[in-house]
Amino acid sequence: MHLPRRCMLALSLPGLAMASTVRAQAWPERPITLVIPFAPGAFTDAVGRFVASALTPRLGQSVLVENRPGAGGSIAARSVARVAPDGYTLLVGTQGTNASNASLLRNAGYDPINDFTPVHGLAKIVGTLVCNPARPWRTVAELVADAKQRPGRITYGSSGSGTVQHLLGEMFRLSAGVDIVHVPYRGSAPALTDLLAGAIDLMFEYPNPGIENIRAGRIRPLAVAAPERLDGLPEVPTMAEAGIRGVEAETWFALFGPRGLKAEALDRLARETKAIVASEEFAAFIHRQGASALMLKDQALRDFLASEVAKWRGFAEASGFRLD
Repeated sequence: MHLPRRCMLALSLPGLAMASTVRAQAWPERPITLVIPFAPGAFTDAVGRFVASALTPRLGQSVLVENRPGAGGSIAARSVARVAPDGYTLLVGTQGTNASNASLLRNAGYDPINDFTPVHGLAKIVGTLVCNPARPWRTVAELVADAKQRPGRITYGSSGSGTVQHLLGEMFRLSAGVDIVHVPYRGSAPALTDLLAGAIDLMFEYPNPGIENIRAGRIRPLAVAAPERLDGLPEVPTMAEAGIRGVEAETWFALFGPRGLKAEALDRLARETKAIVASEEFAAFIHRQGASALMLKDQALRDFLASEVAKWRGFAEASGFRLD
């Protein structure tokens, strides 16, 4: 039977509309870039690469890691804040990039709350004050006594200005009343390299690779910057136990997109990331790193981020500390 052209066109329109709808919702249609704000080799890099690798088969598109270190992570955060909110550029945000930098930098170039869409929490971790084993200190008290005798002569490294490693160093400096010198790096891996080589004296290192280097005798632990001792280092006292109070902070990591991230991308990313963070593979991975999962999303994650921004703003106001 021959149908008139007008009828054929009418019959084809629903199919065309359905195909158009499918195409519009088929996110992702191309590879995704996951920006990591520090150099390769650090924990931020490790957790970002794990998530990128796990997301790739779940999304059916490659998730490509791009390291953009510098300015305590602000360079990377600023770049992601300015991209189109189409879901093809994401950020592994941290306590520094998405909380403290806004209060400690006079012009970070972005708003950590309003310029990003939080997707899902990833992990959290605490640091341990360690020194090169060639240094004479075996306790925090010995370090403080020496620092007071030699003001401005002892150095500590960090993964960059505004990171928790840096801020813990400042908390220690202020609480202990010592004059020690900050040496910022473009990630914790190069800082650790210089600590092992003896180019710097101290740093607040994360459990992995910290615990491995401690057990090998390559670095010496002095105290943990946490309320309780670490399971992996039960013999190492907390800062409070060592006589220095108020030196506690954890680094956290979460997945972010730019402000206004489109709903299809946000929903899919949140669902897939939640499954990854809840997986046995991720649990085993972060256990090896000495970290724990940050299982937050939606309003719970937004409330957490707001509290972190407020906490670091309070630190900046109480201490008068600024990064520039």
